[in-house]
Amino acid sequence: MKWLRSARAKNIHVRGVLLLEKAREVGESLGLETFKASNGCLEKFRTRHKISFKQICGEEKSANPNEVTDWIGNLKSLLLGYDDRDIFNADETGLFYRVLPDKTLCFKGEKYSGRKISKERLTLLLCCNMLGDFETPVVIGKTKKPRCFKNIDV
Repeated sequence: MKWLRSARAKNIHVRGVLLLEKAREVGESLGLETFKASNGCLEKFRTRHKISFKQICGEEKSANPNEVTDWIGNLKSLLLGYDDRDIFNADETGLFYRVLPDKTLCFKGEKYSGRKISKERLTLLLCCNMLGDFETPVVIGKTKKPRCFKNIDV
């Protein structure tokens, strides 16, 4: 448990396989010859210590807190010479318009299978200023003349 807490404090991504390997090492170091680090053992350990397996998201741990503090100080002085309507933020996002849900409700014992995931997408560039005024989104597709704009002068 101490090793897991230490690993998570360092933002090390720990999967079940890694935890089982560490359990084997600890078992060997304690001389437990009959100990087997199995999936059942892992599940009981997770239940006992209220450990869940979650989707990793976000990039919060990517930034150095000291550099962030310095940047905020520099940013304030940079913004002084500009009006709020002239300061913009832009970001791009993918719009996967043909992707079906990856989860479904099903009856117990029912067999189900997935489908190939469509990778068709549009890239959108969204932009607004500090006052919240939006610019017209920029849509970037894969083809020079998409069919959806066939009779439209773009």
